[in-house]
Amino acid sequence: MAKLRIAMLMLLVFFLARPVVTQASSEPNFQTVLSKESPTLNSTFTVEIAANLMTDLYAYELNLTYDRSKLEFVSYTAGEGGFNIDALLTNNGVRLAHTELEKKSGKNGDLKLATVTFKALESGDVKIVLSRVKLVDSQLAAVNYTLDASAIAHIVSIDDNNGNNGNNGNNGNNSNNGAEGNGSSIQPTTPSNVNGSTIKPVIRYDAAAQSVQSTVDLESLQKALNQTTANDKGVKKVIIEVESKPGAKEYVQTIPTSAISNDVKKAEIEIVTPLANLTLPDNMLQAGVTSNEQISLHITSVDPKSLQPSVQNQIGNHPVIQVTLTSGGKIITWDNRQAPVTVSIPYVPTAQELLNPEHIVVWYVDSQGKLTSVPSGRYDAKSGRVSFKTTHFSMYAIGYTNKSFKDLESVAWAKNPIEVMASKGIISGVSDTEFRPSQAVTRADFLVLLVRTLELSGKAGDTFADVPSQAYYYEAVGIARALGIAEGSGDNLFKPLEPITREDMMVLTARALKASGQQVTGGDTSVLQPFSDVAKISAYASESVASLVKAGLIHGNGRQIEPKSTTTRAEAAVLMYNIYNL
Repeated sequence: MAKLRIAMLMLLVFFLARPVVTQASSEPNFQTVLSKESPTLNSTFTVEIAANLMTDLYAYELNLTYDRSKLEFVSYTAGEGGFNIDALLTNNGVRLAHTELEKKSGKNGDLKLATVTFKALESGDVKIVLSRVKLVDSQLAAVNYTLDASAIAHIVSIDDNNGNNGNNGNNGNNSNNGAEGNGSSIQPTTPSNVNGSTIKPVIRYDAAAQSVQSTVDLESLQKALNQTTANDKGVKKVIIEVESKPGAKEYVQTIPTSAISNDVKKAEIEIVTPLANLTLPDNMLQAGVTSNEQISLHITSVDPKSLQPSVQNQIGNHPVIQVTLTSGGKIITWDNRQAPVTVSIPYVPTAQELLNPEHIVVWYVDSQGKLTSVPSGRYDAKSGRVSFKTTHFSMYAIGYTNKSFKDLESVAWAKNPIEVMASKGIISGVSDTEFRPSQAVTRADFLVLLVRTLELSGKAGDTFADVPSQAYYYEAVGIARALGIAEGSGDNLFKPLEPITREDMMVLTARALKASGQQVTGGDTSVLQPFSDVAKISAYASESVASLVKAGLIHGNGRQIEPKSTTTRAEAAVLMYNIYNL
C-alpha cells in the first residue's frame, strides 16, 4: 500500500512537472532498435528504446507513433525496479512511462529505457517513431524533447517469405511465388499423403521466422472425407497431422476457404500440431468473411515474458498461444457463437496442480492485458491436455487458480463444487471472501448460470415484458427463450427476480441439456418412487425431475426431492458442477 501511495504521488508530480526551458549542454541521444527487421505477418517482435548521456534520470515518458492498422501494441517493460505506468493507446501510437518510487538520485550514463512488444497485423513497411520524450530528474525538473528516432519494420506475409527464400527444396519451378505478396494468388500445394481420414501435408520451414507452413487442397480434403464415416449426428471428421519441427514457434495451416464456409455443419477438420490441436467445424465462417480461395490458421507460441508484468505474474510459466486467421495477407476477424472451435494444448501439471487438477483453467488474454476465464477450460489426465471451446480467436493461456470462500463450513457437501466453478469463472461470490451458500437463487440468475455453464448461444427471441433490455440477465433469458428453455409464467412474463423453486430449476435444466445436445434420458418417473414427497412434484415437472435423478445430476435431500423449496446458491452450484462434468 505504501508503494502504491508513493507511485500515485510520483505520477502526479511526473505529469505536472514544469518543463525546464534550457536543456542540458550534452544532449542525450535516443535510439530505436528492432529485434527483427522483417517480422512475419501475425508474429511478435520488439523495439528496444535506448538513450546515451543520461544525467540524473528519475522518471520518463515515451511517445511512440506508428500505423495502428499495421501494428498492435502487446506489452512493454521499462527500467529496473521502480514503477511502470499502464500503457496509454493514442490515435496514432502509444504512450509509456516509468518512475522510481523512493527518494534517491536518478540514473546516469547509457540506459535501456524500454522494450516494447508489437504484433504484426498487415504486410508492408511500417515506421515506428519515438516522437516525444519527457525526462524528469530527482528534483522533479522536466525536459521535453521532440524527436524523429525511428525504425522501419518490413512486415512480410508467409507467402512473401516463401517467394523470397527460394524453393526450399520442395518446388524447383516455384516461379509464381513472387506474385503472392499481393494477397490474391493461391498458395502452391505439394500433394499431401492421405491415409483414410488422416492427411499428412508436406511442410515448409522458415527458419528465420521459426514458422512451419503447410497447405492442404480441396481434393485431398474431399478424398479424406470420402474415406471416413459420419458419427451419430451425421458429422464426419478429417485430421490434418502437421509434422513437428524442432525449434518451431509457429504453425500455419492453409486450407480452402470453402472447406469451412458451409451453411450447415456436416464435417470437422482437426488440425494437429505440437503447439495445439484445433478442431474447426465446416460452418465456422459466415458469408462474406473473405473473397479469397484460401485461408490460413496460425498457431503461435507466445513467450509470457513478452506480456505486461501484471499478466506475467498471473500466468507464470504456463503455456500461452495466439490463434489467428488470415487470408490474402490480412488478419480475418472471426467471431461466430454458432460454430465454436475446440482447442487442446499439451500440458504437464506441476506436483501442486496435480493435487487439485480441477483448478487448472484457461484464460483469454485481451489486447489490454486483461485475463478472462474461459468456462469450458479443463485438464484431462488421460490425454495430458487442456482443452476448451472458443467462438473467437485471440491469445489464450493455461493457468491455475484456487478460489475459496470463508463461509462454506456449513455446506461441506458443496464446498469443492463451489470452489471449482468459481475458479473457472462460472459462478462468483457476493464478495471476494463470501459466497452466501444458503441465499436463494432468482429465476434470472439461474438462467445466467445455465447459459454460462453449457455455453449456450443463439439469436434472442421475443423478449418477456418484465425483462428490461438493460438488465444483466437480458441476453441469457433471451437465448433461453429462443432455444425453448424458458417459457415464462403466462401473460408474457418471466418473473426474473423471484426465487426459483427446485422443480422449476430441474425443468429449465432438462430443457437446457436437450438444447445443448446432451444425452439425458427422461420419461421414466418410477425412479422417483423412493422419495417420500414424490406426490408434491407438479405434473409438468415430473419427467424433468426424473431425467435428472436418473442421470445422477440430482440426488435429493435424503429421501426427499423438496420440489417446492427455494433453490439455494449452494444447490445451484452443485448442479452446475454436475452438468459441467457430464
